[in-house]
Amino acid sequence: MQDFMDAKQKKAFTLMTRNFFHLLISVALLSSCDDSRQVTENIPRGLVNTVLDLNLASNMHLNNVGTFSYIEGGVRGVLIIHDYDDQWYAFERTCAFEPTNACSHIWVDSINIQLKCGNYVSGKFEPCCESTYMFSGFPSKGPAAGRLAQYYISRNANILQVYN
Repeated sequence: MQDFMDAKQKKAFTLMTRNFFHLLISVALLSSCDDSRQVTENIPRGLVNTVLDLNLASNMHLNNVGTFSYIEGGVRGVLIIHDYDDQWYAFERTCAFEPTNACSHIWVDSINIQLKCGNYVSGKFEPCCESTYMFSGFPSKGPAAGRLAQYYISRNANILQVYN
């Protein structure tokens, strides 16, 4: 009977130890998260409330994954992305690094499948900074530490609504 109790106590101790280590690892992971990469408060945003009909010829391309469109609204315009994972994103077209610079515009680089910061001058792209972003709005390179400012986007059948 003593061996049975010892085995039962060992099992309880093992379970308690395992739970303690799971808790310890969870706390370590949560405290190591870098929330600064998601800060977008310093990026100016404007009023956005736009409805796009995906049945219209001007918007039909957005039905395909990997497509994008620039629309009016916000401060410097709004970028709509239908990402390759079938997710929809709407971003302010202002770079997260020094967003008040006049050259701080976001453009789609469809060849490299990324977003980049700069302006087109005489048909040639001139970077404002070396920041690039994934289609999800998170920085992938350069001095930008924060995510692009994001607007809400919802889809109901073939209607997209972009708003804040």
